[in-house]
Amino acid sequence: MSFEDFIKGASDVCYRPFAWSSTISDYDAEDDVDKRKKKNKLTEKEYSRMLTYLGEEKFETYQSNSYPSFEVFLNYLPQQFQDICYDLRKARLCIQELQIIDLTQFYHHSLDIYQFLLTTFGSENRVKAIRTFHKVVDDSTKISPVYTNISSGSKAEGLYVPGGDYDLMTVLEQIHVQVNHTCSVIEEDRPVLLFDNIYSYPGFTRLKIGQNRFSEELFNTWGENTFHGPLISNNRFKNYFLSRYRDSDGKIHGPCISDSRDVVDHLFCFRAMLWPDVADSWLTRNRKSSLWPPNDVILNSVSQGILLVPIGSKFGSSEDCSFEWRISFSLQEKDLIHSFNNTQVLCYTVFKYLKKDLLTESGLCSYFIKTAIFWLCEELDTNMWIPKHFVQCLHAIQSRLIYWLRDGYCPHYFITENNLFKGLCPEERKQIEEKLLNLFHLLFPYIYSKKFNLHFPAYKDFKELNTSFLDNSKSIFILYQVIRTTLSWCTLKQSRGIMHKVLFRLLNNKLPYYTKGLYMLLFCYANQVYPQNQHTVFNKENKRMYSSYRQCKAHFLIGTKVDAITGWLLLASYFYKIGKPLYTLKITETILAKPRENKMLISDRYYEDVMMEYLEEVAATKWNLNLSLLNCTKSYCVDMVYNIPWSTLNLEDLLTEYFTTPPVIYAHVLRFVCYNANGNISLRDREICEIIKTCRNNCFLGDWRGRATVYEILAKIYKTMDDDKSANYWKSHLFRYFKNHPKHYTKKFPLIKHINQM
Repeated sequence: MSFEDFIKGASDVCYRPFAWSSTISDYDAEDDVDKRKKKNKLTEKEYSRMLTYLGEEKFETYQSNSYPSFEVFLNYLPQQFQDICYDLRKARLCIQELQIIDLTQFYHHSLDIYQFLLTTFGSENRVKAIRTFHKVVDDSTKISPVYTNISSGSKAEGLYVPGGDYDLMTVLEQIHVQVNHTCSVIEEDRPVLLFDNIYSYPGFTRLKIGQNRFSEELFNTWGENTFHGPLISNNRFKNYFLSRYRDSDGKIHGPCISDSRDVVDHLFCFRAMLWPDVADSWLTRNRKSSLWPPNDVILNSVSQGILLVPIGSKFGSSEDCSFEWRISFSLQEKDLIHSFNNTQVLCYTVFKYLKKDLLTESGLCSYFIKTAIFWLCEELDTNMWIPKHFVQCLHAIQSRLIYWLRDGYCPHYFITENNLFKGLCPEERKQIEEKLLNLFHLLFPYIYSKKFNLHFPAYKDFKELNTSFLDNSKSIFILYQVIRTTLSWCTLKQSRGIMHKVLFRLLNNKLPYYTKGLYMLLFCYANQVYPQNQHTVFNKENKRMYSSYRQCKAHFLIGTKVDAITGWLLLASYFYKIGKPLYTLKITETILAKPRENKMLISDRYYEDVMMEYLEEVAATKWNLNLSLLNCTKSYCVDMVYNIPWSTLNLEDLLTEYFTTPPVIYAHVLRFVCYNANGNISLRDREICEIIKTCRNNCFLGDWRGRATVYEILAKIYKTMDDDKSANYWKSHLFRYFKNHPKHYTKKFPLIKHINQM
């Protein structure tokens, strides 16, 4: 076996580039914020009139419209929160007078604030559900011994922070890493790298090329000659995978490869099944005060090995050392976070929100926050991490970060000799410190006011938590697009491997109810994708036609179990491709005749609030809790139709290449191509009118992408009819839309660059 055979599977890994992102972009958020600000911002006169109407007097100290309804809001809080109002008013006056707030005055409100934020950020059930979701996806995509996909970042940790990062690590398992020794020749039947951290900064290492039959190929692919011998270059390693990345506009971002939309960071790395000597102190240090982390977590951490990430130390220079690799404890850190209790998880989540909303430009890194929480969990007594001490815990995290910033030393949790502040200059540390000092001056008023550019919801949303069934359902809907985009970019071999792996898990494992539902979702979606990747035999005289027809139909019928409308539309597309347009028309007619008023469109997170509200209403009335989630989604939800770029079901190039298609629009396009092929002009024109009517009525279009997609489809339809005037009319609609929404242009709708070629 050659060296290329060891890594070709990883080069063809399921990249999950999120071409149809499940995260709302910063541009979309900014547009939404601007609109809401214009709509809700009160003038001085309107504000005065509102206070007069409510019987309140206007404060003379009021200077701006930043909190136009803050005082009115506080006065009408429920009686049990009146003591909080007093402290919040004092905090607001301190902000106006540039005084320091005494945070101890909020300590006795810890339980109320904890309950409020718990409702906002999700219960313990929801955190567990999100973690289980990513474990199932990672397990299902582990279909080759060559690589292992591991979800990381805040989402894999179970924290649902809007706009939070989604990191995917691909570990090259077939390349063995071992400790350097004096033997020059290594008897291994696979590529070998030697771990050598003697002359590296703590937390970094060099990777030497082991001498065996793979050495030359390994050197030609990633290696360079240095003073220390032939080493693996992290720059050559990253560029190697960048050149093979499916997203042609991807770019290198630190140790990762980022997609063109900056939504996902994909990290390729090695695993070393050893524990570095520089981290021995973590195993042996005294933890009598808290007994955290538990012994089983420590033992599991050692057994998982460490990851070697392609980035070197910088420390003030513009470029990192290209021959150093960072020792990463990502696997251990994920286990540590999974061992948190709910108070610790909520503290971490709150600080992630604060960093995003209030500390965006301060230079505060998420890893600094995580490190501070790790140290405090180990140092503080476990009885401190309870709801009634919630504000004290937040204050302790803030104090620890400020102490480190003033001292200029932030010790790595596993390697204490590694100063995480080594690359920060005093001015940067001072800037972060100032932001942290003012953090809680802003936090509490922001929580209880309608500040539209923050992710914290209005206080009116405060309510008791729902059942675990509903929490699990919310988690699936939030992360639905991860499954769809993962499978949509799979090759034939990958989709078949995922399908078989999931089926094996379902048949051979006794799975919990929620986990089984996730595997069923993956199985049904894989059955929708797999036949689209096959080169279907469309020749009626071919002997394989009947066998291929039966197989594909069976796969598509299984796909209807997760979403009736989308699943049947894919089957209707297949019937059209094999020359059975009557079947296509009958299926689409049945779909369009069914009522859709009681159904919800599963769009991206732009409609998350609508989806959650729908779930809360329907779960208590219509959904039978004895039904599986699969049957519930089939009955009450409608998914978008994902357009796989290399699908064999492409409808004569009428659909967009990179985006989803609204299901009702897809059905009318199917009917259009059937009538157009048969030369039925009147019915063909009727379907065009139905597409226009559906667009104007905003029927299951989703967000702005759905409308833009319809404009492009109409332009393509008229182009096929040689009606350039009508085609240009809809092209002008698309251009006019982007002119009125310039922040949706280019990156947010890459198809725009292809419009002129239509």
